[in-house]
Amino acid sequence: MKLSLNTYLYECGRVPIQKALPNLRKLGFSLVDFAGINSGDPTLMSAQQRKEIISMMSDLGLKLSQFQLAHTQNLASSDASLRAKGIDYMKHCADFVKELGGKQMLVWWGCGVLEFAIPREQSWMNAVNSMKEFCSWCEPDGLIVELELEPHNFAFLNSTATMVKMVEDINTSNIFSNVDIGHMSINREGPVAIEKFGRRVLHAHISETDSFEHTNSIIGTGNVDYPIYIHKLFELGIEENCKKHGVPCAAGIEMGEKIGGVDDPERWIRESLAYIHKILPELEL
Repeated sequence: MKLSLNTYLYECGRVPIQKALPNLRKLGFSLVDFAGINSGDPTLMSAQQRKEIISMMSDLGLKLSQFQLAHTQNLASSDASLRAKGIDYMKHCADFVKELGGKQMLVWWGCGVLEFAIPREQSWMNAVNSMKEFCSWCEPDGLIVELELEPHNFAFLNSTATMVKMVEDINTSNIFSNVDIGHMSINREGPVAIEKFGRRVLHAHISETDSFEHTNSIIGTGNVDYPIYIHKLFELGIEENCKKHGVPCAAGIEMGEKIGGVDDPERWIRESLAYIHKILPELEL
């Protein structure tokens, strides 16, 4: 398993993707978790900008380990036009993923945000139908869609149990579960809970929490016990899973409190790497 870096940290530090990629390569990373937001949003890029980023990734020897689908909060909306807009965004991102030579995509927002005005059951079905449409559209190209539980009441997927249920209801061959260690820790779901996902785990996130808030701060400044989760993933065969599906086996460092909330991305990365290398020397760049 290698370490990858989520470019959301740079977005939070107001460093555009064109500057972020060379910087993270200098820090030793070869795998990138690409956040599809702000400067990394392909729907906001010109055709020339997309070509430049694709060329830059290739020239730097960077490989896409996961693409983060950011604008997905309306996948369960009662407004069909908002659901359609979210799906359209995801399809544009999927096209960019293919251009980058990647396969894995992660859905933010726990597949959508709950609404006050309609029953939760209806919102759930809206989310399932949105995800089923997208996953089915991705299947012929061998693209993989990964879900992530969000430790918030406003999200559908806020536990491993709801994650399993969503995977079952979507019921496509390319739907998988991402393991965000910080999210599971703040939910008080230990490593044994990962067993619910079976062999449908290909990627993990290393994120931070102070026990009562998911801070997304510098790794090692909170109280997450990362080794027990990583070792459980090894035990459950994550490396073999990734080899079978032809994707990198990566644990993505995920940091960034808010846009503009990061003073120096490189400092955050260096301090996080120092801590990770101390507690998990088996994870390589």
